[in-house]
Amino acid sequence: MKKNIYDLLNDVEIDLTEYDQEGFTDIEKKKFKNSYKKSIKKNNIIYKKYASIALIALLTIGLLGANLGGSVWANINMIAFDLANYLGIEKDLYDYKTVVNKSIAKTGVTIQLNEVILDHNQLVVSSTLTSSTKLGEYYSLDSSIYVNGKKINSGASGSSKPTDEYTAEEVMFHDLEDNFSGDLDIKIVFSDPVINGSTKSGRWVFEFKTNGDELVADTKEFLIDYTFALPNGQSISLEKYTSNNLGQKIYFSKDSKDTSYNMVLRGHDDLGNKVEFFMSRTNGCNGIFNLETIDGNLNENANKLSLTPYTVKMPEQSGKMSHDFKKVGEEFTIDLLK
Repeated sequence: MKKNIYDLLNDVEIDLTEYDQEGFTDIEKKKFKNSYKKSIKKNNIIYKKYASIALIALLTIGLLGANLGGSVWANINMIAFDLANYLGIEKDLYDYKTVVNKSIAKTGVTIQLNEVILDHNQLVVSSTLTSSTKLGEYYSLDSSIYVNGKKINSGASGSSKPTDEYTAEEVMFHDLEDNFSGDLDIKIVFSDPVINGSTKSGRWVFEFKTNGDELVADTKEFLIDYTFALPNGQSISLEKYTSNNLGQKIYFSKDSKDTSYNMVLRGHDDLGNKVEFFMSRTNGCNGIFNLETIDGNLNENANKLSLTPYTVKMPEQSGKMSHDFKKVGEEFTIDLLK
């Protein structure tokens, strides 16, 4: 296959007058994708494979020039971010995510808002931080979430990893105060990033719309009725298991706000594969376990999960986490066919 991405895109016959020349909305992207698929030569599997790669590049950039003419772009500088790849998810998230791909630069810091997914009562936010100076050993990026004009004051968790000395990617899971539906007005305010231990004062504000109804409709939910006790007597109740393309979760509640212990749920599926859910977050008297995907996603053919709770006390002074987890309950089973 000798054709480059520009040649592949030029071979596609699509009436671009149907679409907003300033930028694609999510609906327009889906219309474009459908039209694009119809235009690909159906009898050439190799061609379709590489043409799909070209489509991904086009939709990732998300902007059309006013005059495409005989070529698409002479240069493409934007580096595509893929949320599924960052999280180690093998599922397609295209239909659920809002691709923002907008950046704001000030005081030597550029923040790009990449992709956002509304997953029930969580907003998953991916961003890229780029500094004109080296990030150093210590860098951080704070953010605030507003939904329909109201600031959300719940907790968040996530991770960040550098891609080079000047750039880092971050994905944060923001807990919302309620389950939202329909089109939402979202504002994300990044503020006072720390670069190499030095605070860069400022606010980077992004506003857009998103909708999580499709992911909610495609989420499977199974109720759980299982309770176990921690060594300090605190009662933990597992309430429900959910599964969608973004991953698998187990929601729990506790009879006090005590956060003295870390917890994991370890076991296997009915195919013999090891399975582990780690405690990803706890807020007040509620929390979530997420499936660990380091060794792969949950097998699609699994019909049952057999899990056992383990716990370890949180460090009181050193901050160094212990991995000496002890069993604190009997094995229980989640039937995925109910």
